[in-house]
Amino acid sequence: MRLYFLRHGIAEDLAASDFDRALTKRGRRRVATSAKVMKRLSLEPVRIFSSPRLRARQTAEIIADALDMPVTISEAVNFGFDHGDLRRLTRKLDADDEVMFVGHNPDMSLLVSELTGLDLSMKKGGLARIDILGRSVDEGELVWLIAPKVFDALGMAAQEAGKRDDAPNATPAQKTPATSQPLHSLIQRRWSPVGFDRKRDIDRATLLSILEAARWAASSSNLQPWRFIVAPRANEAEFQKILSILREGNQSWAQHAAVLMIAVTHKFRAPDVENRHASHDLGLAISQLVLQALDHNVYVHQMGGFYPEKAREVYDIPEDFEPFTAIALGYQTLNLDHLSESHREREGAPRQRQALSEMVFNGSWGQPADFLNESNR
Repeated sequence: MRLYFLRHGIAEDLAASDFDRALTKRGRRRVATSAKVMKRLSLEPVRIFSSPRLRARQTAEIIADALDMPVTISEAVNFGFDHGDLRRLTRKLDADDEVMFVGHNPDMSLLVSELTGLDLSMKKGGLARIDILGRSVDEGELVWLIAPKVFDALGMAAQEAGKRDDAPNATPAQKTPATSQPLHSLIQRRWSPVGFDRKRDIDRATLLSILEAARWAASSSNLQPWRFIVAPRANEAEFQKILSILREGNQSWAQHAAVLMIAVTHKFRAPDVENRHASHDLGLAISQLVLQALDHNVYVHQMGGFYPEKAREVYDIPEDFEPFTAIALGYQTLNLDHLSESHREREGAPRQRQALSEMVFNGSWGQPADFLNESNR
C-alpha cells in the first residue's frame, strides 16, 4: 500500500476562527503547481482524505481536480490525526491501493516519523510517500519527501520544457474559490468550463446516474415539470441536431462536449392553470444534475445562448412546454489549443461572487442582514 501525506499549503494568519483560515493566493498558486507535478508523477490515490479545516480542504480539492480523484472530508484527519486513525481509514483498502491524507502539523510529521523511524519535519505543502511493508500500516519505507521548493522547481522545469517543445496552450484552470464560509467540496469545485476533452465520452452508467439525480429533485406539488432532450456525442446525428440549436458563439466550444442537452419545463399545473414555479423546479433538477455529474468528475456548462423556437421546431416540442436552457457535459482537458484566445482566457479567470451583504437582507430591502456582521453576534 502506498500512502501519501500532504501538509496543507500556505494559509492566512488571521480569520474568524482557525477552522476558517483559507489558503493565501501564494498558497493556492503553489498547491496548483504541486498538483501538476503530482499528475506527471502518475499519482493515483483511490481516495483523498482531508481534514475539515478550510485550508486543508482547499489544498485537497486543488489536488483532486488535477488527479480526477474524490475527496472525503474526515474528522479523523483533523488535529490529533494519529496511527489509530490511519488504521481505521485504511482498514478496507487493498494492498495495492494508494491513498492520500491532507492535514496539519505536528500530526503529519509525527505520523511520517513514526511509520519510518526517521525524524522528519514537513513544510507547508510538502508531500511524503510511504510504502507500507506487509499487510498492516504499522511500518513503512520512506520513498521520497518532496519539499514545496522542489515542487516549484519541478513545475518551472516542466514549463520551460513545454516552451522548448512548442507544447500547446495547456494551462489547467484552477477554480477553487476562496469562500467566506466552509462549503461542501462539490459546491466549491463547481464551475462552468468550456474546455472539454474531445476524446473522452461519458459512459452509459455515469450518464444515467447524472439524470437520476435530476429525477429526484424537489418540485412544487411534486409535479416534476422538467424534461431533458439528451444527445451523447456517440450518437452523431442527435448530437449535431442539438449543436445546430446553439448560438454560434457556443457551438465553437460545445462541439467538443461529451453530451449535449436541452432542458425543457412544463408550464402548467393543470389545463389553463400556470405553474409559476416551473422554471424554479427545473433549476433545482439541473442543480442536482450538476453536482451528481461533478461527483463523477464530469463538468457541466449551462447556456442561455440557444434558439428556443428552433428547438421547438426540430423536436416538435408541444406549446405547453418551454425549452429553457441548453447544457453541455464533459470531462475537462489540460489541452486548450482547440479554443479561441478569449475562451482560453475565460478558463483561467478567477471565479467571483457578490458578497453575502449584497444579497442577504432583513429589516428592509437592501439592508444587509444583521447576523452577517460579527459584531452583532
